[in-house]
This record gives sequence, structure tokens and C-alpha cells, in this order.
Amino acid sequence: MDKLITGIKNFDSILGGGIPVYSLNIVSGAPGSGKTIFVQNIIFNSARSGLKSLYLTTISESQFKMVRHLQGFEFFSDDLLGDKVIYGDLGDVLRKQGTDNALEYLTGMIKKHLPNIVVIDSFKAIRDLFPDEKTFKAFVFDLAAALSIWEITVFLVGEYEEQELTLLSEFAIADGIFHLYGQGEKRFQKRFIRIRKMRGTSFEQGEHLFQISPAGIEVYPRMRPEGKELRYEVKQGRKGFGIPNLDEMLSDGLLEGTITLISGGTGAGKTIFALKFLLEGAEKGEKGIFLSFEEPVAQILNTARHLGWEIDRHLAEDRLDIKFISPVELDVDKHAFEILDMIREKKVERFVIDSISSFENSVSDLQKYKDYLWALGQQLRRRHINTIFTAVNDDPFSSLIVSKTQISLIIDNIIILRYVEDNSHIKKVLGIMKTRGSDHNKDLREFEITPNGISILGKLDRADMLK
Repeated sequence: MDKLITGIKNFDSILGGGIPVYSLNIVSGAPGSGKTIFVQNIIFNSARSGLKSLYLTTISESQFKMVRHLQGFEFFSDDLLGDKVIYGDLGDVLRKQGTDNALEYLTGMIKKHLPNIVVIDSFKAIRDLFPDEKTFKAFVFDLAAALSIWEITVFLVGEYEEQELTLLSEFAIADGIFHLYGQGEKRFQKRFIRIRKMRGTSFEQGEHLFQISPAGIEVYPRMRPEGKELRYEVKQGRKGFGIPNLDEMLSDGLLEGTITLISGGTGAGKTIFALKFLLEGAEKGEKGIFLSFEEPVAQILNTARHLGWEIDRHLAEDRLDIKFISPVELDVDKHAFEILDMIREKKVERFVIDSISSFENSVSDLQKYKDYLWALGQQLRRRHINTIFTAVNDDPFSSLIVSKTQISLIIDNIIILRYVEDNSHIKKVLGIMKTRGSDHNKDLREFEITPNGISILGKLDRADMLK
């Protein structure tokens, strides 16, 4: 089946390659949801591919006002107007000649310009001009019959609420239904698109985040692995920290493609252990990314240099990348997609998020936080990327607590860092609680972080130190 390539960032992949050509599609949503920009983005992208579009406005917004608003977007081009993008005023016909002449005007415009795409915006405004539902329904079916004669792809844009999508007659003729809507959170005003219907092709269901940027519409697909995405080969190789006694405790390192949680109190060394894991990979020629939500890049670099690690060399040789994102700006719906995009681009084999506690503190919906981590974890596993999440334990002297949110189902390995008190001295202790699919040492061991690096010392000799 031939498809119309929308050219909207990430949207064609959701549609399995694009919108079937010659289909009749309804773009619905409340005022301000982004419907007009969405369709305009498609027709200007199509114009650059040589396709011609006829855009008919009604009484909701004049074509001159519409073009003025579009001039700030990168997809817009004055050079395409009148040649590949043609505007007509169906609203003027409706106001002066009534609804009886609307089909004749539409057919005449199609014969004159021979477009590949026809848009009517707003179609919902036309409905309000008919005296009753029966008359409008007859118009809708006559319109569908008239448009089917021509080899064109049609978009009917309207200010429809979601509950109307299953009730009104125009949706019965639609091959595709795209519903745009907003959702308010405390810090963000988010927009989502949901494909409610699409004949002749498969598509990714559910709500997908989108943003309106200077480039136009940017879609961030819902990340929820299903079916074949949950089936992947498990590799038996191992990747170590380069910390001798720790790698021995892990039976020569972490199994390849697994997810490890390093949990501990503030200052226990979570960041340093995670960074050492990436540096060990860099020494072996493996690319790694350290994504920080707590410490700025300069602070991480200073810590590594203080420990004598050659972090600047690995950065210069592009085997390591360190990025800082303020948790204040964190948007988990968008962020998961950007992480995977970055990992694919850089061909990463080792990846660190420091810390996932920042995610937990930045989302109002705890279930969304868990779903995000699960989906991200599955995608990282199927790419065989060794991943470390760090998590903050609010009480550094508490018993062995992983995190305040139960996320152990998505974690393959758990390393606990904590403090103990011994004769008025504070010591740091490390323990391995879990290694899925592998044996591990069960001892609790003291460790030190000095200018010479990380040293794993002997077994904790007094059990009462943990009380």
C-alpha cells in the first residue's frame, strides 16, 4: 500500500511508514490543541516532495490570519504558496451561497488545481450551518462520495471532543482519526496525539507526547515494549568495574545486557562506582554515557580527576559522554525517547543514570514513573546495554533498603552502599543483594574512596555495627 509520508518527527514510524494515500482522515481536538499546525506541517512537508495541497478554510479562521501565524515555523515557505500549497475560502461560499453550493465549489477547485491532498478546516464549523442532523448526514455522505472519485488524500479538521468521535456521523466515513488533546501537570502543559482509527495499516496505539517547536510538530512515541520487542537473546559475557575485589564478588563482573541498581545514602559513593564502570568500559574501547540529574558536569570531572582517573582522555577520544539535565526540566514522556535516540546514535554499550530518584521526585504519577523505568529497561536489555541506575536512600545509616519505590522487578543486580558506626568512626560498607542469573559473594565488605581510587577491604567483622 502506498503511503503519504508526513515528514513529522517520529510520526511516520508510529503509522508504520505513513498515512495510506487516498484515505479520508479526521483531525480532531479542542481549540488550541495543535490541529491546524499538525495538518499544515504535513502539507508543507509534502509540498517539498512535489505534492500539491488544496487547503480550504471555513468560518473558524481566515486564510490570511492562518498564513501569518505559520510564518514563524521552519516548515513554512512563501515560495510554495500558490503553486504547491493553494488556499481557498470555503467559508465565503457557505456564507453567501449556502450549503447547497459547497460541494459544487469543492469539486470545481479540485478540477482546477488537481491536488494530491485536500484539507477542510474547520469541518466542525460546517456542521453548525445545517438545520438538523439528517441534512448534515446526507451532506457528509455526498461529500465522501464526491471525494472518492478523485485520487486524493483528505483531512477534515474540527474542534471535536473525544466523546463525539463515536457519536457523530462524519466519523463513520473516516478511514483515519487523529485526536489531539492537552493534559495539564503542575509544571508542564503537555500535548498528546492518539490514533483512534486507521484503515489499511497497523499503527502504535496509545497516547504519544508531541510538542510544538519552531521546527513544527515533534512527536515522542509512547515507549511500552510489546510482543516481539520483549523477546531478545541473552548474552553470557561479563563486564566489570575494574575494581578487583568487587569484580570477584560479582563472579568476574556483571552479566552483559543487565540492569544494576546502586543504592545508598548521600555521599556513599554511588556516583563514583557508576562512573568507574563507564571508565573501565572506555579502557576496553566501549562507549558509555553518564546522564546526571544531580551533579553538574564540572563537578563530576573534578571528582574523577581527584581520583587520578583519565577521564579527559576518554572524553576527547569520544568513548565517554557526560550530560547534565536539571530535574526541574525533566519530562519523562519525552526523556525516554531521547535517551534511546542518543544511545542509538552513539552506539553505546554502557549507560548510567544518576539518579533515578530524581525521576521519582519529578513526576506526580508514581505509576508513570514505574512504567517509564520498566519500558526503558526493556529497551536497554534488548540492545544488550549494561545499565546502572543509582538511587538515594534517605537514611544512610538505615538497614539495607533498596529504594522507597518497589522497582526490584526491573532490576537484575542490586549493590547496596551504606554507612556504619564503629567506635565513634564512620565506615562505608558494600553488599551485593542480588545478581539475576549468576552467583555472587554474600559478604558485607568495608570500602574506601581515596585519591588512589576505590578499595574494597575485608569482610565486616561485627554484625552489631549494622544495628
